[in-house]
Amino acid sequence: MPWAVWAIATLYFFYDYMQQVAPSAMEPQLAAHFHADAASMGLISSVYFYSYALMQIPIGIMADRFGPHRPLAIAAVISTCAGAFFTYTATPTEAIGVRIMLGAATGFSFVSCLKLVSNWFPPEKFATMVGLTNIIGMVGAVMGEAPLTRAVAVSGWQGTILGIAAFGGIVALLIIFLVKDHPPVIIQKHTLADKGSGLAEALTALKTIAFNPHAWLNASYAATINMIYTGFGALWGTSFIAKLYGISSTNAAIVVSMLFVGAIPGSFFFGWLSDKLGKRSLPMIIAGSGGLVCVSAVVYLPGIPMQLMYGLMFLLGFFCSGNVVAYAYGNDISPKGANGISLGFVNTFLIGGSALAQPIIGWMLVASSHGAKEFTLADFRYSLSILVVAKAVALLAALTIGRTKSK
Repeated sequence: MPWAVWAIATLYFFYDYMQQVAPSAMEPQLAAHFHADAASMGLISSVYFYSYALMQIPIGIMADRFGPHRPLAIAAVISTCAGAFFTYTATPTEAIGVRIMLGAATGFSFVSCLKLVSNWFPPEKFATMVGLTNIIGMVGAVMGEAPLTRAVAVSGWQGTILGIAAFGGIVALLIIFLVKDHPPVIIQKHTLADKGSGLAEALTALKTIAFNPHAWLNASYAATINMIYTGFGALWGTSFIAKLYGISSTNAAIVVSMLFVGAIPGSFFFGWLSDKLGKRSLPMIIAGSGGLVCVSAVVYLPGIPMQLMYGLMFLLGFFCSGNVVAYAYGNDISPKGANGISLGFVNTFLIGGSALAQPIIGWMLVASSHGAKEFTLADFRYSLSILVVAKAVALLAALTIGRTKSK
């Protein structure tokens, strides 16, 4: 039963990641449909992450107070409806509104899943389970790159979005009827005990987290190491690779998808290594160092053969999947009974902070090109430099974080 509950919850996380990266697979079609420039497309894509991020602490409070099942079920129904409604939007303003609703609803996916992991699995397996959960999200991101690009070519962007929404509806039904908050024995104990923390206790726990400098260092690490997935993988990477090699968007999406393929073994490796060592900082330092080297090579090295670029993308995704350790560290330093709030705090910055890369890169592209309709490689390299800076910040945060043993 623990594995069944985890599997269903991670299916919703899979759906979440498909929605995150879908704009990258259909960026030219969406830009034409909405008559939007690069900056506007960056905003349409990124507002998903802003609403997603703003919901994380409230989601953590709800998960601690009411259990993760009921909020997750309601959110899954809302996100399915919002996903389908996106196909009827006609202006950038309408698209932004629907993406905000979609981001808020899918924002329940990861923290709720990790709260279920905390309830159903022993604590010494937490980081490993975070890694396994992240693997499912990365598979969703891979599905959201080349396969969705092909689906758009065959069925159009509206048909593809409706297909994603239909999948979300199936997952919502599974969550409603099969997921439980706790194992049966725990449910019995829970009903005899105090039924969750009140708002005052939740605010006290949030205050404790907010005044912990390690929580802020961890949040900085989470936001900056994850920027490669949101800024590059979820939006601008396909356009950059297509320009770099003079290939189609479909073929460029295949190259970029290696970013998420690399994150699949990386998520498990860093989660396992962190649990094995009983420490968090060393895996964070390894991930930050490797990510900085790889992203610098991707952005700045000229004349990289395409075969080597596949390998670089894989390694970049592998190292940046060290973001999973941030959740384990956040769980370690959480106040008693408030791990949902602490995980929500981490996810607020990992998603919201990293999403800033999308509009920033878009604005830098527009500024560098001086309004030109097509961007040059120099424009891309200039704007993607923000990702290199982000990896340097992640490494600095990892070096600063103290070595904390796991629970």
